[in-house]
Amino acid sequence: MSSTSASASAPSALSAAAANDRIRALVDAADGTWPAEAYEVLLLEWAAALHNGMDEAA
Repeated sequence: MSSTSASASAPSALSAAAANDRIRALVDAADGTWPAEAYEVLLLEWAAALHNGMDEAA
C-alpha cells in the first residue's frame, strides 16, 4: 500500500518542482520590470502543488 501512496505523491512533487522552475525562469527573465501578476499565478500554482502533496501524504 505504501507504494501506491508514494506514486500518488510523486506527481505533486513534480508539479511543485515544475512550478518552482517556472518561477525561477520568470525571475531570471525579468528585465527591470517586475511581472507581478505572472509571479503571483506561479506562486499559487506552486502552493497548490505543495498542498496537494501534503493532502496525499496524509
